[in-house]
Amino acid sequence: MSAKPRIERAALEVFVSEGVDAATTKAIAAKAGVSEGAIYRHWKSKDALALGLFLATHRRLSDLIATNAEASRCVHAKAAALVSAYCTVADEDWLLFSFHLLHLHHFLPYYQEDGQDPVTLVEGVIKRAMLATELPPGDPRVIAAMAIGVIAQTAQNKAYGRLGDDALSAHAPLMTAAVQAVLFAR
Repeated sequence: MSAKPRIERAALEVFVSEGVDAATTKAIAAKAGVSEGAIYRHWKSKDALALGLFLATHRRLSDLIATNAEASRCVHAKAAALVSAYCTVADEDWLLFSFHLLHLHHFLPYYQEDGQDPVTLVEGVIKRAMLATELPPGDPRVIAAMAIGVIAQTAQNKAYGRLGDDALSAHAPLMTAAVQAVLFAR
């Protein structure tokens, strides 16, 4: 494995265990088995490395939500597609997903929403379903927050070791039922 992927992996491990602010390039370099200078050959700072990892995951999740929801016909299938998108990203690389999940608050001020972020995409799906009378009227922002919260809280408990070693997708049926309940609750 070349230096860049080793550095990214080491950075993820350090960021998840120490936090982005407490992480040092020295610790990342030691874990990756490279010099600190190797980090700066690829990124201008530790924060640029962390932000790049975060945004790559954020975009991947957004792309899956958009693709899966668009391919689904009814609102029940769209709810399943939303859960599936999160589970896919989580199950592909749990360390990367947990970094994204546990540090979301840290990076959102740097993320310029362009309508293609997970929250805005889910809000759009809900709003369109309401306009098509597939869902009862309500505030799409609140309902999207609650629906995503079902998934995020489950994933957060997994990250904290409260759910064992199961893949996030092992909980997909129950999360899907809960998201569907949120969508229709009024």
